[in-house]
Amino acid sequence: MKLFLSRHAESSFNAATDRERPITKNGIEQTKRLIDKNFSTLKEVEQIWCSDLRRAKETASLFFDAMGSLEKIENLEALLIEKPFLSPDGDVKKVIKSLSSLSNEAVLLVVSHQPLIGELVSELCEGNIYQAHPFAPSEVVVVECDLAESGMGNKIANYLP
Repeated sequence: MKLFLSRHAESSFNAATDRERPITKNGIEQTKRLIDKNFSTLKEVEQIWCSDLRRAKETASLFFDAMGSLEKIENLEALLIEKPFLSPDGDVKKVIKSLSSLSNEAVLLVVSHQPLIGELVSELCEGNIYQAHPFAPSEVVVVECDLAESGMGNKIANYLP
C-alpha cells in the first residue's frame, strides 16, 4: 500500500466556524506548485480521501483536478471521497482500521488536519502517536506499508510546498 498523506493547504481564519474556513490564495498557489513539482509520483494515486471540513475538501479538489486529467481514471466520481473521521480530532486507530480494508496494492491520497495526520504518520511508521510528523500546510509525506497496521510503514518521501 502506498499512502500520500497531506495536511490541507494554508487556510484563512475569516469564517463563521472552523468547519467553514477556506484555503487562501497563497495556499492554492503552494499546493498547485507542489502538485506540478511532484506529479510524476502523485499520478499514481487511485483514490483521494479527505475530511469533510471545507479547507480539506478544497485542498483535495486541487489534487482531484490534477488527477482527473489522467486517462487511467475510469470512474471519476469514485476518485474523491469525503471521510468525516479525518477531522482534526479524529481517531488514528479508526483511520488505520479503514485503511486496512483497502487492497495491499492501493495507492491513496489522504488530505486531513493536524494533529490527526501527523499522528497517523507516527502510528504507521513508529507504532505510536508520540512522534507526530510536524506537517506544514500542503505538505505530503509518502508512506509505504505491506499492511496498514501500527508500526508497519516506512516513510519514503516528503514533499514540501
